[in-house]
Amino acid sequence: MKFTSLHLKNFRNYASLDFRPGGGITVLYGANGSGKTNLLESMHLLSVGRSHRTSVDREMIAQGEDVAFVRAHTQRLDGKHDLEVRLYPLEKPQKRVLIQGKPAERITDMMGHATAVMFAPEDLRIVSDGPAARRRFIDMQLSQIRPSYLKALRRYLSALEKRNALLKHNKARPSDDFNRQLDAWDEQLAGAAVYVVEPRRWFLDELSRHAAAQYAAIAEDANEVFSLRYTGPLATTATPYRDMLTALKRSRAEDARRLFTTFGPHRDDLSLMLAGKDLRAYGSQGQLRSAVLSMKLGELALIENEMGEMPALLLDDVFSELDHQRRNALLKSTQGVQTFITCTDKSDAAGAKADAFYRVVADENGHANLTCDE
Repeated sequence: MKFTSLHLKNFRNYASLDFRPGGGITVLYGANGSGKTNLLESMHLLSVGRSHRTSVDREMIAQGEDVAFVRAHTQRLDGKHDLEVRLYPLEKPQKRVLIQGKPAERITDMMGHATAVMFAPEDLRIVSDGPAARRRFIDMQLSQIRPSYLKALRRYLSALEKRNALLKHNKARPSDDFNRQLDAWDEQLAGAAVYVVEPRRWFLDELSRHAAAQYAAIAEDANEVFSLRYTGPLATTATPYRDMLTALKRSRAEDARRLFTTFGPHRDDLSLMLAGKDLRAYGSQGQLRSAVLSMKLGELALIENEMGEMPALLLDDVFSELDHQRRNALLKSTQGVQTFITCTDKSDAAGAKADAFYRVVADENGHANLTCDE
């Protein structure tokens, strides 16, 4: 898959941009804060429907503006795709999607029109932050490969929200009908959980296999075997519906006391293991970087296997974080892949064999401008 054009309007510090990248490696260089990351963020938004660095869509709209537009044309094996995301913070819905120029019924309909893997310094938080960061990583990547997963996840979260609301309502105003209502929501939640747990299990099994191969290629010690382990209440069960329903009934008194659902895939986590030990507890900084890099390179291989084509690769200021060996491994992965690299100095991308270099500069008003080197 390749981005053939990108159009921005009032997105971050881009007042207006019409960008037509090539199909190979494009390097975007310039001072910190000039707008390099914003450009990659727009492509990430078109791929998964959200930013990689904020959950507040309003932050992506230029200061003083009430609307932002991000539009791209992509070329896939099945032909050309036209995808647009519009952000309206003062209206409802605040986020709107157009596909082939026509409004989409749901945000989830945008999945599969643009596919990208992004590697940024923030990705180290997959390791350092709590379980929510790792669930978010799983959900975002899995949604690109299987768009139906995002719909299933939203069904589960909707049922979870309503079950939690019932627990709180009963605390304030006890009802004789409480247990019967809870039975109904338990069945809905257990049914929805099946379509969350099974795709997560598949995805992490596949990603672990690909990431292990990537880690072995860059590891300094051949005994450092890297693996990913899906952990959670239903991670290993062969009967998720039955086990979920049983656990919900068992924890009902505790849930009523704590006013939220204590069991389910919303408590899932991902363990990163190196030579049989928890990487988060025992890994060095170099090993942590290698692990995250291996996961990202593993995503490339997984997506190609499942979708039949490579995604675009977005590399945001990561070369300064990697030593020579890991940088070379990353550059090797860009062969035949449309790649966008950001860095502060042009020399940081030495060895990238780039097709084009663009200098990104913010003018006196803070608006970003791109200039292609001759």
